[in-house]
Amino acid sequence: HYFIQSNLSLTQSMNTTEGEEMHGLSPLKWLDCTIGIILILALLIGTTLNLFSVRYFTTMKTRNGNNRYFQRLYSIISINDIMICLGVFPVIEVAFCPDRKSRIFGSYQFCETWYTIWYTIYQLSIILVATLSFSRLLLIRNMNFILKPWIPWVVTGVTVLLYVSVYGIPIYLQEVYVTYMRGTMHCSYAGMDLAHGGDQLYSSKDQLMSRIFNFLIFGVAIMCYITVCCSVILSLLYLAKRIPNAPCTKGGIAAWKREREAAKTVLFMTILYLIFNSYSTMAFLYVMLDFTVINPVKVGVETVNDVMQRIQTGLYGDNEFLNSYTLVTCTILGPCLNSMMNPMVYYWRVTCFREYVLEVWSRVKDRGQLVLGRVYFKNRVCSSNEVENTNNTNL
Repeated sequence: HYFIQSNLSLTQSMNTTEGEEMHGLSPLKWLDCTIGIILILALLIGTTLNLFSVRYFTTMKTRNGNNRYFQRLYSIISINDIMICLGVFPVIEVAFCPDRKSRIFGSYQFCETWYTIWYTIYQLSIILVATLSFSRLLLIRNMNFILKPWIPWVVTGVTVLLYVSVYGIPIYLQEVYVTYMRGTMHCSYAGMDLAHGGDQLYSSKDQLMSRIFNFLIFGVAIMCYITVCCSVILSLLYLAKRIPNAPCTKGGIAAWKREREAAKTVLFMTILYLIFNSYSTMAFLYVMLDFTVINPVKVGVETVNDVMQRIQTGLYGDNEFLNSYTLVTCTILGPCLNSMMNPMVYYWRVTCFREYVLEVWSRVKDRGQLVLGRVYFKNRVCSSNEVENTNNTNL
């Protein structure tokens, strides 16, 4: 992973003895512990709230095709958010370990598995948000547009299959090398040179493979980010433009108000995504432009080690401190906090979901029973049997 490669100079630090330094990097213990505490809170809160989200969305029934589409999409997003929140537990151990010496990441097989799973669900979260944002834009533009309920499953299946192959197959074939780097606090892609020797010249095949991987790993993320930005801007424009004509739409002013509220929910989710992913996207763009346009690799002249040396300098040159904390913040902390806050948006924006959570919490507090099934409140029901209330169109 070229973005992670910016700290390749710290690869050997994993194998240093007790008294050796990590190549000039002096991590602040209080900052590591702060990151660890934040990740613990995100793991506990995010996993708990997303469990409510999964239960709510998977048991929600609706006869409307577009509602089924968003129900399934939100269900998949919630499941993926749970995996992201749970996936940070090895990084939590690193944050509290003396000198960042991890026992969990010390297993080479675990390191490879974690790396493949983590970056697959990370890429999936980006693509799902782009799908959500673009889908809602289509409905704002045309309220009569029909979304196929099977699309979320296809998008998820294709994405998982693609990125498990992109990350997993080269590792299985020993074409690339993944190792734990204490400087980045997690397992990272260490490059091809460790697998094949770094003195070989950079070939046309290496260049082609590099561009393919750059597109799949960086290009897709950048395109999704651009899609989300454009969707947010166009959604705001369409909302402002269509309000005067709302009574002329199918279902009249009431239908338009429900659609507007649903669009607001998606806007809040996409804004969270933009906040937590802006810097990492800029870093992806920097790497792509640097190696394809600004300073492309010279085939047959530069060796693999030369290319890796360029990558080692990272976004902050030789400042290993900024490089290491930037990487863990962008690729670990940011996605985890984003996943934790998504169900908070549901709680704030979706009345039925909010009352569902409050009712379940009331039962736990008063009776000591965790009941996630049928929940009655006021004069309506939020359950697995029927959710056709207009409050749920905020999705």
